[in-house]
Amino acid sequence: MTRMIGKRKRRPRAIVFIALLAGLIGFSLAVRWLGLGARFARNEEPPFQIEILNGTRETGIAMDVAKELRRRGIDVLIVDNAERLDFAESVLVDRRGNPRLMRRLAKTLGCRTILEQIDPAPLVDATYIVGHDRVRGSAGGRS
Repeated sequence: MTRMIGKRKRRPRAIVFIALLAGLIGFSLAVRWLGLGARFARNEEPPFQIEILNGTRETGIAMDVAKELRRRGIDVLIVDNAERLDFAESVLVDRRGNPRLMRRLAKTLGCRTILEQIDPAPLVDATYIVGHDRVRGSAGGRS
């Protein structure tokens, strides 16, 4: 009986290809159905909502700021007047206790004052009260 030396049995390439394809499809479905995709996403912030209040006598300043923020992709839910109209400086108020979000918003808005007023059931994540510093043109000015 003759024996062949140097030749191995080869699996058909089609079987290996199908197994690899099935594995990729299974992984893709697991990522989608189990919500694992969020773990791999980088720098993706969860959505948040903000209200803009006018703390000055300058009409329309809150709406101007809201338009600017909406152009930047920030969800502005409420635009209104503050209880007082004599804010010398703009103020950012944290309603949910999210310091990371507040630092990011403060940088975006050019706001130096951040207060924390946690509400058990807030309508928004943050409140931005526009002060006279924003009207005069410092900290971003009007657009």
